[in-house]
Amino acid sequence: MPILTVKVEPISPSQRIDVYLAEAELGLSRSQIKRLFGEGRVQVNGKKVRISHKVEGGEEVVIDQPDEKPIPFMPEEIPLDIVFEDDYLAVVNKPAGMVVHPATKNESGTLANALLYYFQHLSSGYEKGYPGLVHRLDKNTTGLMVVAKNDQIHAALGEQLQQRTLKREYLALIWGTLRPPEGTISIPIGRSRSDRRLMSSGSAKPREAITEYETIEEFDFLSYIRVNLRTGRTHQIRTHLKEKGHPVFGDPEYGGRGGRLAGIRAGHRSIARKLLNMTSRQMLHATRLRLVHPVSGKSLEFEKEIPEDFGQVLASIRQYQGGISV
Repeated sequence: MPILTVKVEPISPSQRIDVYLAEAELGLSRSQIKRLFGEGRVQVNGKKVRISHKVEGGEEVVIDQPDEKPIPFMPEEIPLDIVFEDDYLAVVNKPAGMVVHPATKNESGTLANALLYYFQHLSSGYEKGYPGLVHRLDKNTTGLMVVAKNDQIHAALGEQLQQRTLKREYLALIWGTLRPPEGTISIPIGRSRSDRRLMSSGSAKPREAITEYETIEEFDFLSYIRVNLRTGRTHQIRTHLKEKGHPVFGDPEYGGRGGRLAGIRAGHRSIARKLLNMTSRQMLHATRLRLVHPVSGKSLEFEKEIPEDFGQVLASIRQYQGGISV
């Protein structure tokens, strides 16, 4: 049976454990968590607890999950860019527009469907429909993802992710200029009160989120930056950059499209509109992945350049006004 271990981060005030787990992005729905408690499958510091138990930070939560039922969706021969593969794991380059796992409105055509076609063995995942998926990328964010081929490898990579030794580096084109040009954004975020699909610092249950950035090039109204995650919250980069007033260029959910035009000089609005018309998505790409192989112990690093649409937007702004390296 797959075992999931969670180290509770410091929180104040204390919080019901079922609420904490539901917001911890473990791939477990509220109904699944309730069932696990009802079956006595959740322990805190080695003891079974009720669903109303409160945690405050530092506790070790162990979830003994039942064996997964067979995944109810089918393998699909979808083009997939496999960057690396061995008997234990794989690294793939996810394209824009591909949903990572099936959901109500996306029951096929997902990365999970493609993984089932290309790989004979995959970890069961933490929830039905998550085979091999150690972490996720948004539908319209591109780039590198690691895939586990069995539950032991999945657990080991998940531990690296939790301990922040699995490193993910992104490239982003953003509105405006960050000051200072290199720094850290530390803004707790959680589900938005007004729209549960989005994240916000105004959440009722914000959690620690830390993003490091470095400016690569500055333009008149855009900047090209490198981003590293020290935590891995949902939509973290997109939310943090919006909160700082510099949303990712083209981002339709986090203020990165036409609403920004009024904030730039009138002489730049024509080229800005042209660039926006070149893409319907956020210019965000997971370019580099670093991890320790769970079996060999070797440090692995993978890199993938920005995709064509991102490259075209970047080339166009460079042509319009030569970038200033900083």
